[in-house]
Amino acid sequence: MAIDPAAPVTGAPSPPEPAAAPSHVWVRAREEASVEDDWGWRRAAGLPGTDRDADPSAARQLLLDAYEAYCTNPLAYAVIEQSTNFVLGGGVRATAPDARVQRAIDRFWHDPANRLDVRVYAIQTELALFGEQFLRAFTDASTGRVVVRQLDPLHVEAVETDPEDVERPMQYLWKPPGPVGTISLEGTWIPAAEVDHFAINRASNARRGRSDLASILPWLIRYKEWLLDRVRINRSKGAFLYDVTINGGRREDLERLRREYEAYPPEPGSILFHNEVESWRAVQPNIGADDVRDDGRALRLMIATGAGVPEHYLSEGGNANRATAAEMGLPAIKRFQRRQEYLRRLLTRLVDRALDAQVAAGRLSARADRRFVVTFDEPVADQRETRVASLAQVTDALATATDRGWATPEEARRLWWRLAGEADEVEGGRPGK
Repeated sequence: MAIDPAAPVTGAPSPPEPAAAPSHVWVRAREEASVEDDWGWRRAAGLPGTDRDADPSAARQLLLDAYEAYCTNPLAYAVIEQSTNFVLGGGVRATAPDARVQRAIDRFWHDPANRLDVRVYAIQTELALFGEQFLRAFTDASTGRVVVRQLDPLHVEAVETDPEDVERPMQYLWKPPGPVGTISLEGTWIPAAEVDHFAINRASNARRGRSDLASILPWLIRYKEWLLDRVRINRSKGAFLYDVTINGGRREDLERLRREYEAYPPEPGSILFHNEVESWRAVQPNIGADDVRDDGRALRLMIATGAGVPEHYLSEGGNANRATAAEMGLPAIKRFQRRQEYLRRLLTRLVDRALDAQVAAGRLSARADRRFVVTFDEPVADQRETRVASLAQVTDALATATDRGWATPEEARRLWWRLAGEADEVEGGRPGK
């Protein structure tokens, strides 16, 4: 059965009416419990009014400002794209030991309507740019097919959570723009069962995430204005005018010469001829703005610090050699690894949802081994030269250990292959093919 991504698929639960309040069986059961049962318990969320979410209008403006900066500011674009390059530069895979489960994963992963091998880059980019992702699943109950779509956070007007637990979402108010010239006033409440909400850079009692650009947007604007001022100043530095002095000239003589020179001003590179009565002098503005390198670097450092990357990640490599750059990049690499772990959880949730749907539709056995792993490449550049040098040192050390009887040749051979990165070994210590 074909699935229309623009409309809910047959079998997908329909969203409740906007005015309907969420129904929670376990909440009603707890409310009916005796006072003794509730004694000693407290709210999972904070006290009312203590959530850390920004004002809706401010949050909406932040989304607009972040997207505008990403589209128009090269540094903002570099911050977001560098994150995606490091987190997903080598791609991501979901592998399972059970062949049946692997085929079920591949059906979902490579579905033409999903293309997760490509869509995952958009998910990571928008997660960093907007600070959150709303992934809605359309499920065909008869075939177990699951189609995933990203909802624009700008059009998710509200996130309703359980009154007792801010970390338990109940439904989302989806209010996309209507036809040209119209505005949807009510929107649609989508149950949390259909949407997976992933948010970064948020406090524990906040409902919405924050963009990776949130803390550096003011400095991106200041740096852009500083660059524009530099362009204007450099243009002014190239401007000049002629100061012409006429010795003993009367007022009417000066006016006549001014009209003549305005009608035919000297062109650049031209040669002027005049007698001792006239004196010509080129005048340039003295604005004293020759050395402002430190000002620009200070602004870039603020941006790099807020983005959590060293300055040479933002095309500023003049103040670091290779060894220093490697040491400076370690905190950024750890940050990217942490983002990989978050993205692993996101993708694991999507695959679990797809496997559940295929089990429910009978396309996958409920007794199948559903274990699988989501793997990324390490977020570091290929350190081939460093690894070769290290391996040469290990080879010398193992040779010395063998000569002195500290290790047998077989032990040294096996350890050498393990350190060389060969995981599979066969008899004789040679790597598996």
